[in-house]
Amino acid sequence: MVGVAGECILCGKCLEVCPLLAATGREELGPRAKADLCALLAGDESLLASADVARLAGLCLGCGRCATVCSQGVDVPGLVAGLRAAHPDFKGWLWKTWLTHAKTLWPAGSAAARLVPESLRPDRFGPLLKMLAGLGAGPGLTPTLAPFLTPTSFPGTHRGERMLLFAGCTATLVRQQWLAAARSLLDGLGVDIQSGDFRCCGGGLKTAGFVDEARAMALHNIAVWRGAGRPKVVTFCVSCLSGLRGYDALFGDPAEAEVWRNSMTTLSILAKDTDFVISGAVPAQIAYHRPCHAHGADSDFLLLKAALGDRLVASTDRQCCGFGGVMSLGAPELADRVNARCWDQLAGAELVLTGCSACVARLAATAPQGVAVGHWLETVEIT
Repeated sequence: MVGVAGECILCGKCLEVCPLLAATGREELGPRAKADLCALLAGDESLLASADVARLAGLCLGCGRCATVCSQGVDVPGLVAGLRAAHPDFKGWLWKTWLTHAKTLWPAGSAAARLVPESLRPDRFGPLLKMLAGLGAGPGLTPTLAPFLTPTSFPGTHRGERMLLFAGCTATLVRQQWLAAARSLLDGLGVDIQSGDFRCCGGGLKTAGFVDEARAMALHNIAVWRGAGRPKVVTFCVSCLSGLRGYDALFGDPAEAEVWRNSMTTLSILAKDTDFVISGAVPAQIAYHRPCHAHGADSDFLLLKAALGDRLVASTDRQCCGFGGVMSLGAPELADRVNARCWDQLAGAELVLTGCSACVARLAATAPQGVAVGHWLETVEIT
C-alpha cells in the first residue's frame, strides 16, 4: 500500500482544483477523502473489502491537479494508483491490455469500433468504444496555418541541433498526420531529427496501478535517449510530456536525472517565434482546451493565440475533458458529468483545438453536432 507523503493541513487547495468534485459536489470523491482513505487502509487493510477498495480506487480521473497545488506533497493520484495496484480488477486488466498491446490493438480497434452502431454498444463500454472510433476517424482537420520559415528566421537557435522526437502512441499508430506535421515543422526549424525506437511513455499504466509495466517502458525510453547521446527530446502531447517527466526516480544519478528533465521540450516552445499565415477558410469561433497536465504557461495555447488572434474566442482552465483513463470504464457516468462542464466552457465554438492526444479522443467522442475537434498540429500545413 502506498503511504501518504505529507500531513494534510486542511487548506482546501486540492478541493478547489478537483474536476470530479466540481462536477458532482460530492466531497467524498475529492482528493482529501481519498488521501484519508489511503491513510486509513495503510494502518489496517482489513477495514474494507477488496472489492470496495477497487471500486473506490476507480473513482479518480488521475488528472494530477491536486498534487500540483498541494503544499504538503500529497500525491493523491499516486496513492490511488497504489490502491489500484493492490486491488486489481477486470477494468484495470482491460486498460493494461489496451495500453501494453497498443501497436496491435489500436489501429484495428479504432477501425472495428467505428463499425459498431451506438445502439449496440454496451452501456459500460460504450463511451470507450466511441473514443476508439474517434481516434482514427477520417482525415482530420483541414490545414489552414502555413508556417513562414526561412533559413534566417531562427539564426543559430535550432539549425543543425540534434533532437529526438517522442511522437506518442496516438500519432505513431492512428494519427500519422500529426507526426508528419511535426516533422515538417521541425525540418523548417532546421532541427536534425534523430530516430529513436521509443515506447509508450507509461503514464497511463502508472496511473492505473501497473507500476512494473510502466517502469519497463520508462527504462526502455531512457536507454533510447542514452544511446542517442542524451539530446533534447521533443514532444507534442502534454500527457506524454508529463509521463516522461515522471521518470526521475528511475535514475541512480541525480545529475543525470537533471539532464533528463532539462532535455524535455515541446514542439510549440521550439516554434514559438514562427510566423503563421492563415491560408484557408478558418472558423470564426475557435476554442482551445487546456489539458490537465499543462502546468504553468501553456506553450500550445500561446502559439495558437499568436497565430489565430481574435479567432481564438474561448479556452478552458480548470475544466477537465473527463477522459479519466481507467475511470472511464468503471464510472462513465461520472466522467460524463466532468465532460459536460468542459463543453459548457467551450459552448459556441465551431472548432476546438488542444495539445493532448487523450483530450482529443475524449472531446471528439463527445462533441456537439457540427463542432470539430483536433490536435493543433492538424491545422498546420505540411511543407
